[in-house]
Amino acid sequence: ASAIQTNRGLADLTLDELQAFSEAIQSDVYEVLSPEGSINSRNHLGGTAPKQVQMAIDKARKKLSNR
Repeated sequence: ASAIQTNRGLADLTLDELQAFSEAIQSDVYEVLSPEGSINSRNHLGGTAPKQVQMAIDKARKKLSNR
């Protein structure tokens, strides 16, 4: 909501601004706030990380080749 009110994205907030919400936030947060970082952070079954997408493609190809 803070970023929206100032017409900025989360990645545009300073580390101090982000840490006002939680002291657990560290500078590595920016790795996740990029589009690529967001995608890569979803490395779980059915997630959008490239590894998961490749596994889903391989599984689908195997299933189609067995028909």
